[in-house]
Amino acid sequence: MPDSIAVEWRHPVIWFNSKVVQSSEVVVKPGTSLELKCGGDGPVNWQTRLPKHKRYMSRSPGNLRTIRVARPTAEFTGTYKCFYSAWAQHRHLTSSVHVYVKDPNRVFWTSSTSLRVVRKEGEDYLLPCLLTDPEATDLGLRMDNGTTVPPEMNYTVYRHRGILIRSLQPSFNADYVCTAKVKGVEKTSKTFSINVIQKLRFPPYVFLEMDEYVRIVGEELQIRCMTHNPNFNYNVTWNYTTKSRVRIEERVRSSGENRLDIQSILTISAVDLADTGNISCIGTNEAGVNSSNTYLLVVEKPYIRLWPQLIPKLASQGLSVEVNEGEDLELGVMVEAYPQITEHRWHTPTSPSTSMQEHIYHARLQLKRMNAQEQGQYTFYAKSNLANGSISFHVKMYQKPIAVVRWENITTLTCTSFGYPAPQIIWYQCSGIRPTCNGNNTGLPKQNHPQALTVEVQREEYGAVEVESVFTVGLSNHRMTVECVAFNLVGVSSDTFTVEVSDKLFTSTLIGAAGVLAIFLLLLVFLLYKYKQKPRFEIRWKIIEAREGNNYTFIDPTQLPYNEKWEFPRDKLKLGKVLGAGAFGKVVEATAFGLGEDKDNTLRVAVKMLKANAHSDEREALMSELKILSHLGHHQNIVNLLGACTYGGPVLVITEYCSLGDLLNFLRQKAETFVNLVMNIPEITENSNDYKNICNQKWYIRSDSGISSTSSSTYLEMRPSQQSHIEASESLCEDNGDWPLDIDDLLRFSLQVAQGLDFLASRNCIHRDVAARNVLLTDKRVAKICDFGLARDIMNDSNYVVKGNARLPVKWMAPESIFECVYTVQSDVWSYGILLWEIFSLGKSPYPSMAVDSRFYKMVKRGYQMSQPDFALPEIYMIMKMCWNLEPTERPTFSMISQMINRLLGGQDEQEKLIYRNVQPEQVAEGEACDEPKRYDPPCERSCDHEEEEEPLMKTNNYQFC
Repeated sequence: MPDSIAVEWRHPVIWFNSKVVQSSEVVVKPGTSLELKCGGDGPVNWQTRLPKHKRYMSRSPGNLRTIRVARPTAEFTGTYKCFYSAWAQHRHLTSSVHVYVKDPNRVFWTSSTSLRVVRKEGEDYLLPCLLTDPEATDLGLRMDNGTTVPPEMNYTVYRHRGILIRSLQPSFNADYVCTAKVKGVEKTSKTFSINVIQKLRFPPYVFLEMDEYVRIVGEELQIRCMTHNPNFNYNVTWNYTTKSRVRIEERVRSSGENRLDIQSILTISAVDLADTGNISCIGTNEAGVNSSNTYLLVVEKPYIRLWPQLIPKLASQGLSVEVNEGEDLELGVMVEAYPQITEHRWHTPTSPSTSMQEHIYHARLQLKRMNAQEQGQYTFYAKSNLANGSISFHVKMYQKPIAVVRWENITTLTCTSFGYPAPQIIWYQCSGIRPTCNGNNTGLPKQNHPQALTVEVQREEYGAVEVESVFTVGLSNHRMTVECVAFNLVGVSSDTFTVEVSDKLFTSTLIGAAGVLAIFLLLLVFLLYKYKQKPRFEIRWKIIEAREGNNYTFIDPTQLPYNEKWEFPRDKLKLGKVLGAGAFGKVVEATAFGLGEDKDNTLRVAVKMLKANAHSDEREALMSELKILSHLGHHQNIVNLLGACTYGGPVLVITEYCSLGDLLNFLRQKAETFVNLVMNIPEITENSNDYKNICNQKWYIRSDSGISSTSSSTYLEMRPSQQSHIEASESLCEDNGDWPLDIDDLLRFSLQVAQGLDFLASRNCIHRDVAARNVLLTDKRVAKICDFGLARDIMNDSNYVVKGNARLPVKWMAPESIFECVYTVQSDVWSYGILLWEIFSLGKSPYPSMAVDSRFYKMVKRGYQMSQPDFALPEIYMIMKMCWNLEPTERPTFSMISQMINRLLGGQDEQEKLIYRNVQPEQVAEGEACDEPKRYDPPCERSCDHEEEEEPLMKTNNYQFC
């Protein structure tokens, strides 16, 4: 239509089945046809809901267009829009109508292709729940399982379009259905499965294996760049300045749901000097860009370069190092070499050359409490297949001077002194007999006397310098004291002589010196005795190195390696309250920042450390404990090592934190609740709110034939007289922290400790102190084996009895450990049996009312076994007796024990009997004078009085040292 003719255009007109549409909705009944016509002042066209429906539209363009469907289905439900197609300025003039194609079998029409919804986090999505019946009401959305939608889900209902869910979140992942009511009956759509892909918040982590690569001209270079991404929307590129031809290969591997491991490999087949420079690997995803850089150094020939690495206060001395006697010294060498060194060794003044086949780039030599014999030249040698190098440190030791005055003749005294640096000698004299003349107003300094010069007598390359000074004394009618004072940077020493009246010889002060020496020796002996009496921190865990029959040899834990991967920054550890303390150290609660894979997390941990007054032996023992824990590795039923701080301060050993404390105290704290639950079960059942609900429980009933079990429902049907025989319950309820102990808990503790000890045995480790006090519990009541040797005051712990030079947990020890000092895995099994007794007596002390005396030793040696604890099942007591077999090889293994307890926890039928091997009859034969006492009764005294007292042998052997 020409632009010059001004015509006011109208909205197109729509006809439905030959009638002008007066409303926004029309209804097509089942079995009838659908005909829509659109007419206007110019060429018009239809916009259908689905593009495929356009084939039902009349083909000839014009001012009238028709959509005709002879047998429409519910699929044709939707909004149809008519618009002017020829003139852009009239596109805003549109008309639309919403068509309901009723289907008695389908209130909603949904496309099968739209039932699986995959969208990104934060997007909006319209669920195409199209109503086919305009009479439907209460259009809504719920989960397919009948529950309501997540409370944070925000959606809007559109009758003509569906349901629009706004800002999709990963928590929305579920199956949903649209709902509506037709004549009061709820109708649902097909199920929509919504999967929201979490929006990436961080760019990809990019990792290069090395910060620097060194290659010789002509060698191949291959650099691996590792990254990962949850989907394929990523890109890995390289940035480099090399002139040589570069080949890039990418490898992608799926490692679980929503994770792709990407490895990009850059290869240069033959490098050139011009290739030296920076190389960057760049990873990109929708969250951003990250990169990692490395440096390529191309050299013409192999090389080894060595640099000294010393602590800051020694670094300024270069290769000549001066230290105080008794100090520790660490000599370090930084090695830069290509190709990698194949051998390195230290040559020291006190030991032969040692070598090690290892690729290293930082070598350390630690010297503890150095003495004069250890000063000298320390040389580090490094060697590769194509080059070698060495570096030497010259270690000299500061030594406090020692001054000695001797009489040469009537008028001459000579003072000799040794020390480093070379001492200087000053003479003093004063009237009368005095202990010192130095600083006395009457003293006359003689350092400027011509015959009092200090002369160097001897100087070794490494060692003290000897000097002497000669002093001439004039004749006098009075007694006087002459003092020689020698000094250097380290300290001062002096010696005195008394000069008699004129023409008489000097009287030596040797008598006085001898008296002082005698007092000093007595003091030294006393201090040594007190030092020996002080309890020592001993690592009770031992690692087996070899075994020949029953003969074990053990690894010295100081020889175990320490992997520096465990090192944790000291400044990221915040110490808290003390959890336990002993004579040598303590365990404190702490917070570790960035421990583990997530560098932003905080973790509650326990930290073992020494007290300030600890000796070097304790420091070495704590380091040995750290090495043992790192050697053992991880297991869910031991207190696992998490890290350590060994540099820049005292040694800190970081382990898992167990919030419920040790098992012994936990059992004792819960014992009253356990007993109340046993004795007052009728009251609990009358008021189920006391302990939540009785829910799924097993109730144990004691009778003459033993203990049997019944269910909660059976218990509730019992008569009160029957309920009164209830002995214990096994709760399957959720533990809210205050729920009392039950039989299940005791069985689980027993199983978990057995599993932990089985793991230790598989790692050739002997615990030597298996007891409830050395088992910790997490907040989820998981038992973990530990050793409180560092933080237990064994001097005041009645469980540890003095035997010889050691304090031993005698009541937990196997007979062969008590009498022969033999420690094996089988002796740990005996101790585990005692621990079982502790658990099922709810924390009572073993061998109650029995003192550790000669009578106790006799009974243990003869096979005395404690009676069945109050709360032990017969099967558990049988396991205890198996553990207490006098023949170690007849005791069960921890693996067998775990299987037996696991079967008890599995709820087997009463008729099913456990097959126990190695079960021996009572160890005390008939006719013996001492019968087994009843429960908790002390052993009979009258029957054992005539026996000869017998103490443990405590003899040394090749199994273990006491």
